Amino acid sequence: MMEKLYLVARIADTRVALRSRAIHSVVAVGTPVEVPAAPPHVAGLFALRSRVFTLIDPHVVVGLAPVTVIEGQRVIVVDVADHGYALLADAIEDVCFIDAPETRVAGKLLPGWARVADAMIEHEGASLLVVDPAHFITLPVASAA
Repeated sequence: MMEKLYLVARIADTRVALRSRAIHSVVAVGTPVEVPAAPPHVAGLFALRSRVFTLIDPHVVVGLAPVTVIEGQRVIVVDVADHGYALLADAIEDVCFIDAPETRVAGKLLPGWARVADAMIEHEGASLLVVDPAHFITLPVASAA
């Protein structure tokens, strides 16, 4: 039954569903520390319970302008390859069981969203993108022209 548990959130101005097994917790972020020469999607580092997390700005990952991190903003904490990351969230809406099956993404997505979306799922009359937090962590390297 846990495979049907999702976190529904608004990330980078889009309603998404994240599989619960990918999520460690949802917390309020403190003031992040900037990381010199970090990729543009890295918004900084912050400490929580004796751990340091890399703060990821999903807006940049999907091709939008970066957002300003506000102390107390909620983030979605995930572990990817034994490292702690936190995705900035515009809003956390719900944690719920969704009985509908995941389906292929219908329609054409912007390239950034196409890279992070795994599937779609219907919930309360709306289609949600099912995204994998790991896809927000490492961006593809731009090739030289």
